This record gives sequence, structure tokens and C-alpha cells, in this order.
Amino acid sequence: EKQLQDQKNLVEEMKRRAEQGSTQLVGEAQELKLEEMLKAKFPFDVVCEVSKGSRGADCILTVRNNIGIECGKIIFESKRTKNFERGWIEKLKTDMRSSSADIGILVTKTMPDSLDKFGQLDGIWICTFDDVFALVGVLRDTIIKVNGAVRSQENKGDKMHMLYDYLT
Repeated sequence: EKQLQDQKNLVEEMKRRAEQGSTQLVGEAQELKLEEMLKAKFPFDVVCEVSKGSRGADCILTVRNNIGIECGKIIFESKRTKNFERGWIEKLKTDMRSSSADIGILVTKTMPDSLDKFGQLDGIWICTFDDVFALVGVLRDTIIKVNGAVRSQENKGDKMHMLYDYLT
């Protein structure tokens, strides 16, 4: 009976491990699909995957404008679990600081209770996989426009002095 009980326990443990492994594979498949779709949708941007086991989010999108100038970064964390955890937000904020990203997006199967559709929570954008490309399109456009405005203001004072000196 002890052997039989030990075998039952072993079977339960193996089932648990197999289920956990399949959950990890499903999550990794979502990450790969996200990276693949970002590359297809935004071919001039650079999509960098963060390798498994290393610290950081799942991938980083380096946004470029129409002439190839780097304008900013969007960092992505992909989760495919049954429950939403608020700890993901703080982790993504930390990852944003370490990678110098401008915007963080948490792509999740389960939304937090305070959001029914995509939205911002504590400075992090949260959305489902179905909404991610609409959100990225809008945020990407905003990054490009803000970068253009900042670039147009660079050296403005020096240019005015040069024009004044030329005229006088």
C-alpha cells in the first residue's frame, strides 16, 4: 500500500510538472507571436527579444520615424495566466528604467478588475492580445510626434543668435 501511495503521489507530481511546462510553452508562444506580429506590422522599427532567463521584459520595440531616426522605445511584458497580479506593473516599471524605455505595455489574458478594456494603470498600459496593435499604433505615433517636436526645438536659441548676428 505504501508503494501504491508513493506511485500515486509520483503520478500527481508528474501531472503538475507537465501542466506547468505546458503553461510556460503557451506563454512563450504568445511572446513569439507578439514579436512576429510587431516585426510584420512595423517593418522599419527594431524588435529585440529579451532572451529567456535574463532579467527584463519579453521584447522591446525601438520606434523609428519615416527616415529611420530612432524616436523612442516601447517595452512589452506578455502574461497568459488566469489571475492578474499587480506585481507585474512594478516589475515592468523596473524593466522600463533599466532599458530606458519610454512606454511599458502589459499584454495579458486576464485584465485587472479596474479595467474592462485597455487602459493605463500606475503609468503602465494594460491590454489584451486583441487590442495590442491598435494601442501600439497610437502610442508609436505619439512617440514619433513628440520626438519631432523636441528635435525642432533643439539649438533654437543658438539659431536665433546666429540669425541676429547675420542680420546685424
